[in-house]
Amino acid sequence: MSAGHTRTLALTVCIAGLLLWAVTSGAWAADRNFSQYPGFAEYFAANPPVPVAGPADQALARRHAPHFHLPAGHEGPIDFYRDYIAHGHLVTGDGLRIDGPTPADLNRYREDVRAEFTHVPGDGHPRPVVYAAVERTGLWARPKAGQTPEEFTVVTYHLVFRVSGLPAALPMAFALPLRLVADLDDWHQLDHYTAAFVVLDAAERPVALTLQQHNYLRTHLVGESVELGPEGRFDIDIAIRSNELYPHAPGRTVRRAVRFLDSEARAFMMGFGERPTMSADDITDPDRTVDYDLEFLPGADAFYSFHGFLGERRRLPGRDGPPGARYNTRPQLKPLPAQILDGYWRDGNEGDWRRYQRSRANGAGRAGFARAQAAIFHYNLDCLRRHREGCKLE
Repeated sequence: MSAGHTRTLALTVCIAGLLLWAVTSGAWAADRNFSQYPGFAEYFAANPPVPVAGPADQALARRHAPHFHLPAGHEGPIDFYRDYIAHGHLVTGDGLRIDGPTPADLNRYREDVRAEFTHVPGDGHPRPVVYAAVERTGLWARPKAGQTPEEFTVVTYHLVFRVSGLPAALPMAFALPLRLVADLDDWHQLDHYTAAFVVLDAAERPVALTLQQHNYLRTHLVGESVELGPEGRFDIDIAIRSNELYPHAPGRTVRRAVRFLDSEARAFMMGFGERPTMSADDITDPDRTVDYDLEFLPGADAFYSFHGFLGERRRLPGRDGPPGARYNTRPQLKPLPAQILDGYWRDGNEGDWRRYQRSRANGAGRAGFARAQAAIFHYNLDCLRRHREGCKLE
């Protein structure tokens, strides 16, 4: 094959791969991003941001802060304002450029959908920080006769990474051509959707863990698919290159992953379908734990609520920086119970699969599936609390 034909073939594969990846990553038109997805404005108008956690909740968050395990060579989490925002420039929708913006600068323009921040990495050692928030919810529990619904406390821990890369197990057929036009380790600037939701019961005991993975969440019940460490805290692995979070496992481990949970991807992830064409698994290989500081910001802060782009705008689809951290899922799944319960499904569990199929068939979608899973979640939680005496997990 001639050199010209080789280059043409490589370019064709590259373009095809990029277009497919753009479709699966939900890339937006150049003038807007995911913050403008229909339904967000209405949801946040009806559900104002939570205030900064008070002293008691801050102590609770510190008590249950997970251990995060990094792969070798990973920079680790950084301070959003000191290590990221302070190094770069913000361009507002009106064209005003602000070099080295302060937190006040970023918050002044947090509702400017055309605002663009570009990070320029600086020298020095980053400060490892994890951002925590505390909320309370009933998780759609159905109380027994004469009882009130149990209230759960959910402590969310957001990690911030300077860049996000593509999954480490990306097939070579896609990795090779993509490397010609992009950095697979720096697919887009800023990764702050990386979050762990620690669910505590009324006695403030950890009973479940929900982890953000790509554009979906996965929920595990303690004693069913995740365990607490010796200190009563969760151990969580950070994936190579993509930064996604998974329950800790020693040694190099391949983690099944997709970009979005459409019907094909959902069938694959739940164990009832073939692998989608455009998918790549994550890999975890823990090397060390992170010694980090906890910080607390109000829900209205730009870290959570920025409408524009918090990373460099890039020409290839799907490589623009993200908006604020609260835009982590679609509007219909923003209620905290929906996020946690939509992510509660077990590999190869036929009951979960049937409930998903029914929700899809009757048009209820993922929000409907979340409601269908509520009864199973609470039944299994109760069974685990009784150490499975007189019951078995559904």
